[in-house]
Amino acid sequence: MVDPGDYAAAEHGHGAAIKTSGPIGQISPALKSVWLEAFNDPVAGITAYTPCVHTCNLFGDGDNRLVIADEDRKLKVWKGTQKASEHQLLDTPVAICSFISDNSQPRLPALAVAAGSHIYVYRNLRPYSKFMLPSENVNTEEQDIWQKVMEGEIVIGDAVAQLTRLQDAGVVLQTRSLQLMNIGDPDAKMAFVEHWQGQPLVATTVITCMDIVKQAFDEPDAVSCLVVGTESGRILVINAAGTAVVKNIWVGITPAMIAVQGELDVGYRITVAGRDGKLYHIRNGELTQTIIQLEAQPVGLVRLQKHVAVGCMNDVIHAYQPTGRKSWSIYLPCHILAMQRMEVTSQRMTKALVVALSNGEVRVYNEKLLVSIHTVPNPVTALWFGRYGREDNTLITITKSGMLDIKMLPRTANLEAGAVGGGPPPEQEIPLAVPKKTRLYVEQTQREREQAADMHRTFQRDLAKLRLTTARAYVKVLTDGQGAAAFTTSTNLSLSLSVAGLGPRFRLSLLLRNEGTKQMLDVPVVLRADPALYSLGKTQFVIPLLVPGLQYTFEIPVTALDPLQGTDNVTVLLLAPGGSSSSAPLLQATIKMPMSEPEDV
Repeated sequence: MVDPGDYAAAEHGHGAAIKTSGPIGQISPALKSVWLEAFNDPVAGITAYTPCVHTCNLFGDGDNRLVIADEDRKLKVWKGTQKASEHQLLDTPVAICSFISDNSQPRLPALAVAAGSHIYVYRNLRPYSKFMLPSENVNTEEQDIWQKVMEGEIVIGDAVAQLTRLQDAGVVLQTRSLQLMNIGDPDAKMAFVEHWQGQPLVATTVITCMDIVKQAFDEPDAVSCLVVGTESGRILVINAAGTAVVKNIWVGITPAMIAVQGELDVGYRITVAGRDGKLYHIRNGELTQTIIQLEAQPVGLVRLQKHVAVGCMNDVIHAYQPTGRKSWSIYLPCHILAMQRMEVTSQRMTKALVVALSNGEVRVYNEKLLVSIHTVPNPVTALWFGRYGREDNTLITITKSGMLDIKMLPRTANLEAGAVGGGPPPEQEIPLAVPKKTRLYVEQTQREREQAADMHRTFQRDLAKLRLTTARAYVKVLTDGQGAAAFTTSTNLSLSLSVAGLGPRFRLSLLLRNEGTKQMLDVPVVLRADPALYSLGKTQFVIPLLVPGLQYTFEIPVTALDPLQGTDNVTVLLLAPGGSSSSAPLLQATIKMPMSEPEDV
């Protein structure tokens, strides 16, 4: 989930045609919105994110309600254009899902609300059951410390010191221990220990994300199970009744989002987007070795027909196959706020992707083809696509201002590539005007066939000569000191120069390495440049010590006195160390200074 920041609202109205930017230097044709306006309530007062918005047939009457788990700890139910009811929640919700728990008739879905370390299950919008996550294993040393503190065997100060050593050793301490370590007042520490007197140390965790997996059949009314991700880095699969854990998969990284494909009894895959910016894949209850390192932190994870699409903070959507291979990427003009799967139940059964951007655009992509754009006046916080009321294809949008917007997809809408003018350009179907084969072309081809070996041998000989000439020229530049890099075998020194900056102030970097086996003391360095063009920060200095095998970096400020006078070279000379009888420089390197930008006034 992403909390969108403020941005300048787009000036386009609903359904307006918008020109969108494609690849650099290419403008795609104007696209129109394919949606029909159904309902808009700008003062709905909703504060929720995408995982907390859901539609389901709560009462079995075929009329799907909109259920929103609001941040103010209320479960809000909408029917049609009116708010039907509100129900108080015990904790701040994280995600909601609906699932079928048994094969009894009529098949009424149960509503699961994940909040804290509990899953609250509702039937007919009435509390039905509560499932608490199993406790984690507590470190035995930490548990022994608390036991000794409560029995009075050690003082609180020694206990805090031992807990600090455990934390420094890499042990993940429980919340109770961290709270004790953060208390500074000795009396407050004593009161804190007395508050927990007699209560065992228990490791609890919380839910971070939730989804469902079908039990045996991929049908809308098939029995399904809940899949939850926990703060402790586990993926738990709960049975259909919601009473016990049937799969406990250790990932090791806290999951931020999950995407589930397949059936539990047949074969399933779970893609996990971790907080470390990586994608993990679980196949039939086993964590695979396929780990994908993303370019940036993920902000959305959606399962498509053959791919898993993940949106990143660097404004890119990547699509990966179940094997971990990337299929395509979509580069967007601004930040991604929300993503949602769009499964259109029509003759073509299209599975598209809905993306809300920070510039107010809500885009629809079929694979990587943009098929629809419309705008909203405020940043989007939540998206949901599914059946609402008796309409199969409905897009529900919630904005940061609390607005509720509902749009419907016409039954005649076509999101295929050919319907929106996408795909390859029409010029691709025009055959190239290939010239006819002339007599000269035929004779040349025949000569190449007959003399292929000789031609290849001549080419390889000329290529070897070119490589030899290049190597000789490079060695000559290094030994003569006329380039930005230099090397000498007499003292085993290597020097390279580089310039950073746009001007008129530059930074000249000297990279010096002693390649020999003996150290060198008091090595003078002299810099030369045209005084009419450049002012050097220092023209000479002495290097006290050059240890063999280490690379030394020296930075010299260089100022272009008049950028309009052109450029010149800067030469760096390494002279013989103090006490040497030779006056010839050990090493020389020259670098061409770049053109300088004029200094802003």
